[in-house]
Amino acid sequence: MKDYYTTSNVGRAKYIVSFHDGLSKHKDGSKFYGIRIFKSKVKMNEFIDSLIASGYKEKSA
Repeated sequence: MKDYYTTSNVGRAKYIVSFHDGLSKHKDGSKFYGIRIFKSKVKMNEFIDSLIASGYKEKSA
């Protein structure tokens, strides 16, 4: 299952989007999340829109 979640104000990073493509895994079998860091909320929202168009769903906490 493709999923993503967002965090904000982590260290010097303003906005972070972590996403899992449904396939990537660590050696122990856990999900491997890629990350993208953004300075602008507009650019972050554009990236999230592209993820949604690719079939990603927001992961609930």
